[in-house]
Amino acid sequence: MLIRHIIGVELEKEKPNTSEDFFNRSETVYEVNGEDHIFHLLYVRYFEEKLEEELTQHTFWKSYLKRYKIREIASLAALCKNKSYQNRKRVYINQFEDFRSLFIDTDKESFQSFLTKFE
Repeated sequence: MLIRHIIGVELEKEKPNTSEDFFNRSETVYEVNGEDHIFHLLYVRYFEEKLEEELTQHTFWKSYLKRYKIREIASLAALCKNKSYQNRKRVYINQFEDFRSLFIDTDKESFQSFLTKFE
């Protein structure tokens, strides 16, 4: 897998009766066997705020959080954590522990190698 592009955005309301402003979307564009894929991870914005404090205590994540926001690398962490996500276009996470596990229990070597090749 070759990482082409990563981005993270805070969603904004498009219509007054929607709740989009409570969510973040993380996107990774990557190549597998010469074919480009896009993976979107949607999650509750509060999860990022809650997790940031914990991740800054981990040596591994501390260095990445100096360069990237969690929303920029969340989809890549998800792809590293769960290889079956490579067969999906989007995933929605609505439980904090599920979101947290993407970072705490992720394959750090895979994550590091993907991000290093991307930079």
